[in-house]
Amino acid sequence: MKNDDIETLKLGWSDFAAGRHVPGGKHTWYEGSPAELLDLVRAGWSRRRPGTGRDGLDKVVVVPVDPAGFVGSTVRVDETTVLHAVFDRRQAHEEGFVRVTAAGPREEARHAAVVMYSKDTLLENGGVRSGDFDWEVVCLLAGPIEIEPMDPLTMARNMLEKPGGTFCEYSAAEFAEAVWYWAARANAHVEDS
Repeated sequence: MKNDDIETLKLGWSDFAAGRHVPGGKHTWYEGSPAELLDLVRAGWSRRRPGTGRDGLDKVVVVPVDPAGFVGSTVRVDETTVLHAVFDRRQAHEEGFVRVTAAGPREEARHAAVVMYSKDTLLENGGVRSGDFDWEVVCLLAGPIEIEPMDPLTMARNMLEKPGGTFCEYSAAEFAEAVWYWAARANAHVEDS
């Protein structure tokens, strides 16, 4: 099966993404249905690009989509922003980290993209597949710029092959751009219920 034949590829949501990208949550979400999001991915498939630190279209791709219906996760931070810090972990088997969130309005979603992992990539580093899909949604991105740098902690998790990470090498410039971008932003603060 060709990697670019979108008519024959089976697309689906990873359980990881489905549990994180929910309306009203601290991560980006899409206000349409899961099936409608997959239709957007199919429509944008020909414009996909390799994920950060990747050079091919066989493992991790970022598919640009129409930003209508997306709500981003970032708050632009300044000296008046109230910040909240907690010790957190993305999944029970992963190492914990300090998560900083910001109280304030979310930045407008002028651009959106969907990060997709191939079925083989999902199995790396003890990972799992969530269904019989060729590609799974792993992350939704929406914000003020077209290509948002990856969170530096995510980059480190991947490069160091920590639990929950998918190995990838990043350049010093990619890390520096990510640190600089995220130094002025934090995810929106959402009270845990």
